[in-house]
This record gives sequence, structure tokens and C-alpha cells, in this order.
Amino acid sequence: MAFNFIIVSDDSMALENKIEEIKKGYEITSETISYNLNDEGVYALVDELSTVSLFEETKFIVAKGGEYLLGKDDAAMKELFRVMNNQNSSNVLIIAFIGTVNYSDATFQKLKRFSSFFEIKTDNILFDEFIMNCFQKENYQIDQDAVQLLVSYTENLSHLRCYIDQLLAFKYEDKKITSEDILKIVTKPLDDNVYALIEAVLANDKKLMLKGYQDMKLRSMQASNLVSLLINKFQEMYNVCLLLKSGFNQASLSELFNISSGRAFYMVKNAKSYTLDRITAHLQELNKLDFQIKTGKINADLGLELYFLR
Repeated sequence: MAFNFIIVSDDSMALENKIEEIKKGYEITSETISYNLNDEGVYALVDELSTVSLFEETKFIVAKGGEYLLGKDDAAMKELFRVMNNQNSSNVLIIAFIGTVNYSDATFQKLKRFSSFFEIKTDNILFDEFIMNCFQKENYQIDQDAVQLLVSYTENLSHLRCYIDQLLAFKYEDKKITSEDILKIVTKPLDDNVYALIEAVLANDKKLMLKGYQDMKLRSMQASNLVSLLINKFQEMYNVCLLLKSGFNQASLSELFNISSGRAFYMVKNAKSYTLDRITAHLQELNKLDFQIKTGKINADLGLELYFLR
């Protein structure tokens, strides 16, 4: 009897992890046979499923680009449904979809009829638990503060896995991860550099402001774009302040903004550190500067430097 699976995921690493989990579950040791439906089409997959292997009783076949199949209702799809329903086959077939899928699509519904279905969304993955499990598995220790900091840097599971691999290599000798290690090794997302710059502005630390500005320029950030980004982040901080006053907490902010709990933690921390009046004053100054730059009344670089040195 054939074993068919459909996996829908918004993250390639999460998808690969699930594929490996299924493979281990069936105790398959043979090489994975991979197909890209966008490049190779349906008939190539049908041929693979129909051909008896000379070396292994069970084939483990992964067909990516499942979205190629949606909306199709032709002879090739009828052949695919036929081989997927072959009661004499021991093949394991995984059809993988990345991104948003129209679950009401007629072809998708037919595929589900012959398959077990998994939906893996990174929103449902607890990054802090994932981090702890990865390091514990390798007999490493990691501080809770370090876990939260790493979560705040994380945009998706693929990036997180890369960060973890870097830290495992860097701390191979003592096998203990701290926040300082993450600050040394992991590259901050652009947003975090902007938040650090905002903290320097609110603390009126001119040395840190100018250093942060130079760091952003090294990342090819134009002064006019940085003004817009600062306005965006100050506005975000202003909104978080109001939401906290109305009863929101870290968990509800994470859900509202569709961000990780770690990033929500730092948003709450930053918003609680400064008064609404100070945040509003900077928003007004930056909006005035943005208007002056856009109307040609002041050079963007000069205007931003004067804002930092006011």
C-alpha cells in the first residue's frame, strides 16, 4: 500500500525537518528521490512511482513545488491519482507546498483524499523551546536571557538554524551560551540596529547615535530612508505604549503584530523605558525633518546629523 503525505509550510527548514521526521518514522535508509514539479512536471513523478526499484523495496520520494498541481485536471493528474492509490505499492510519497495554499482548490482536495496532511506554520513553532532542545541535544547550556535575545533576532526557522549552528561551532570548547556570545556572533537584523539607534537617541548619547548612524551608512542605508525608518519605529513604540495602557501584554502584542514572543518582549521593554511625551516629541521632530528633506529645504545627511546633535 502506498503511503502519501501532503505538507504545507511557510518555512523551508521546518519543511525539511518534517520530511526527515517522516523518513525516520518509516526507518527508510535509502536515498531520498527528489522532484521539482515546476521543472519536471507530473509525468516524471508518475513514472518514478510506477517503476519498481531494483535495489530497494521502498522508495522515499519528495516532490516539491506542489503548487504547480493546483487547478490542474488533465490526463497527467488522473495518472498521478491512480499511482497514488496503488494498493500494491510500498512507496512513500511527499508532496510539499511552500507558502500560502488555496485549500478549497479541487485538485488540492483530491490530493488530500489520498494522503495524510500536515500544516506547519512557523507561527505555531515555539522558538524558545526549539532553541533549548537544539542545545540540550548537543549537551550545551544556554542562559534564558540568551534564549530570549536569540528569539528576538529570529525571523524564520531557517535563519534560527543557521544562528544555532554558528553558536555550536563558536562555543565548542566550553559548551555554554550567553547573551554576550550572541552579541558577538549573530548579526543583528536591521530592525534591531534601528532600535539600538533609537535607544541612543532617547538616552541622548551622541557618541552612540553617530556610531549607529555610521554603521547604518556602512549597510548602504540612505539618510532619507533612515529618517523614514526611525519614524516607523518611533510610531511603533508609540502604538505599543498606548496598547500597554489599554491592557495588552507581551503575548497579545506578539499575536497582534504577528511577531515572535522574543521580539515582543523587547518591544514591551523599550516602550516601558520611556515616557509617551518623549516619544511623541521625537516623532514630531522626525516628521518635520522628513518634510524638509522631501521639499529640498535641507540635505538629508546634514539634517539627520543635526537631529542627532541637537
